[in-house]
Amino acid sequence: MKRTIRGVSGDITISEPEIYVNNEARNRSGHMSHALTEYAPGKVLDFNSNCSPLRLNGHAAYGWVEYRRSADSGRSWGDVREFPYAKQAFIDGMFTVSVEKAVTCDDGTIVAFCLRNTPYHEICCEPWLTPTWVKSCDGGETWSEARELSPFRGRIYDAVWHENAIYVLEFCNDAEVTFTGNRPEHVYRVFKSMDRGETFQDLGPVPMDTMGRGYGSMLFRPDGSLVLYAYNCNDECHLDTLLSGDCGKTWTAVSARTVAKGIRNPQTAFLNGTYILHGRAAGGKGFVFYTSADGLQWDEGYLFEAEKCSCYYSNNLPLLDPEGKARLLVQYSETYREACVNVMHLWLDFV
Repeated sequence: MKRTIRGVSGDITISEPEIYVNNEARNRSGHMSHALTEYAPGKVLDFNSNCSPLRLNGHAAYGWVEYRRSADSGRSWGDVREFPYAKQAFIDGMFTVSVEKAVTCDDGTIVAFCLRNTPYHEICCEPWLTPTWVKSCDGGETWSEARELSPFRGRIYDAVWHENAIYVLEFCNDAEVTFTGNRPEHVYRVFKSMDRGETFQDLGPVPMDTMGRGYGSMLFRPDGSLVLYAYNCNDECHLDTLLSGDCGKTWTAVSARTVAKGIRNPQTAFLNGTYILHGRAAGGKGFVFYTSADGLQWDEGYLFEAEKCSCYYSNNLPLLDPEGKARLLVQYSETYREACVNVMHLWLDFV
């Protein structure tokens, strides 16, 4: 079935989803770890988790991380590789690792940002330890030793490369109680690296009410302003939005923006003049896409309805089709049994 949403410069088609990782066939689950990055023109690195289907019925990070590479902008994929840091951490039994986001620097260096969890709680993707990062200078052939990114326990929700710098969004919450903010010290912080991930500068806490907030996304607009989006578990149909005109040093709150069908775990992209927002819909009953002309006011949304809600964690990556036209690869989790998930791919193409 052909699905179409409205973009600023024309219609956007949503392709039929296809299975990228068939966890049902191998009796595994794929909760979390949807990092994607293009490390050279047309060359893509795609991370996925390989988790237990029994621990919390598949909705846990109890396992390790794998990745595959594409040399043709995501149209075909190579062999599965184990991510050494995550596999060794799992074998040692000290913590589990998820790869939250990855960026590629101007020289091709890949920096992957990792969540660490203690494996002793049943869910084992909470509570959170301090986040870490690893680097690869050879397209994912080899990886550096892990280093701590921040002294604050928490989760990396986004990372972007912009004008020779990496910007990283961490929600500093240990998740001992829950993943949403529940204490005054639970704050969002932005970290900046000017040396391709060797060192990170803390730009300070983002001034916002974080009670009940969680998840997050960042996006640079063409005018250079940085937008930050945060989920509010008490009001899934309004998205907290902040703007920074100085790359994250200071922030201005924008009134919470309406997302008619709700949003959880928001992911954003900017393509051909159109802002795209996607994530789990309100109540967890589907996967929703929104478009916007300014990244602030969103349309009514297009919903893939679903009966089950332990899914629709997602990510995206702008790429080019064989004719050189911009398109968006969207990766997401989809339930196949209880809370066990396969990993799916679909494409957004401009007509």
